[in-house]
Amino acid sequence: MSKHHNPRKWNRDHSIPVADLSRMARGRWREILVAAGIPANALDGRRGRPCPRCGGRDRFAPMKDLDDRGAVLCRHCHNATSEPRCGDGIQSLRWWLGVDTGAALRWLASWLGVDHGNHAPRVMRPIERSVAIPIDRSRASARFMVAADVMRRNMSSGALEHCAGLLGLPSDALVRLGVGWSPTHQATAWPMRDADGRVIGIRLRCPFTAQKWALAGSRAGLIFDPEAMRERAPGGRLWIVEGPTDTAALLSIGLEVVGAPSAGGSTELLVALARRIRPEEIVILADRDEAGQRGAVRLRDALVIVAPVRIVTPPHGIKDARAWVCSGAVRMVVEAAADAAELLRIRLSYGVES
Repeated sequence: MSKHHNPRKWNRDHSIPVADLSRMARGRWREILVAAGIPANALDGRRGRPCPRCGGRDRFAPMKDLDDRGAVLCRHCHNATSEPRCGDGIQSLRWWLGVDTGAALRWLASWLGVDHGNHAPRVMRPIERSVAIPIDRSRASARFMVAADVMRRNMSSGALEHCAGLLGLPSDALVRLGVGWSPTHQATAWPMRDADGRVIGIRLRCPFTAQKWALAGSRAGLIFDPEAMRERAPGGRLWIVEGPTDTAALLSIGLEVVGAPSAGGSTELLVALARRIRPEEIVILADRDEAGQRGAVRLRDALVIVAPVRIVTPPHGIKDARAWVCSGAVRMVVEAAADAAELLRIRLSYGVES
C-alpha cells in the first residue's frame, strides 16, 4: 500500500489551504457576504453609499469584481493605517465580523461545508433582521419589545463573551440587561425602559469604537434588570449611574442599579421608578467629569423627595463606575464610599420643610 496520503483528502489534523478556500468561494462572494450579515442592497451596484458598518455617508462601495474576489471598500474603515485593509473576500469578512484572519477562515470553511473535512453543508444560525420602528407612539413600545428580543437572540454566546471581554466585565451582567446584537448596525443593543420595565428605545454601542447612538424612534429610557426590579422588596439601596456599561459594572459586583441615559437625564422616569420600588436610600455614583457632577446634583434634588440621597464619585484618576470596577473595586469598597458620603434628606417639621 502506498505510504503517500491522498492530497484531495482533508483530515481533522490538516488545515484547509487558504488558496483552496478562495477557489471554492470564487463566484459566490456576494452570497457569502450577505450570509455574513452585510445588507444585500449595500452590495448592489458600485456607486458610493452609506457604509453598513460605520454609517458614514457616501463612503462605501463593492468592487467591480465582487462576485469573484469579494472586495468591498469604505473610505473611512479602509485607509492607509487601517487593519484589515481592503483586499479580498477574506479581508471583507475580517472587517465585517470584527475578527482575525483565522476566525474569518473558519467561518468561511464552515459556510462552504468543508470545516474539519466535513463536506456536508453546515446549517448556520440565521441572523434575524431588526424590525422597523413606527413613529406611532401608541404601538412603538410593543415594536421595541419585539426588536429587543430579536437582537437578544442574535447575540450568540461567543459574541456575548467577546463583547463583555472588550468591556472588561463578566457576560452575565449583559445577559441580565438583555443586551443583544444588531447586525444591521454592527453594534451591541441595550434596551432602554420606562419605570415599569417596558422597552421604549434601544441604545446602540459599537464594541470597537465605543460610539453610541440610538435606534430610530427610540425614547431615552433607563437601563436596568427588569426581573430584579420586579422582584425586589421595598427598602435597601438603589444605585444610579450614567450609561449602560456603568450599569453592567455595578450589576457585576452585586449592587441593585439603574442606569440613566445621560448625566442627569430621564429624571421623571427615575422618580417614577423610585416611587414604585420604594428604596430606603438612593446612591448616585457620578462620573468624575463636570457634566457628571452637575447631572448628579440635578438628580439628587429631584430624587430627595422620594428617599434620602447620597452622591459618590470614584477615586482620583478613575473616571466612572466601570473604570472603578475594572480597576479592582469590589462591592465592599464601593459600599464603604457610599457610607462615607453626605446623606441629603428632607425633614418635615409642622408641615415646613427644613
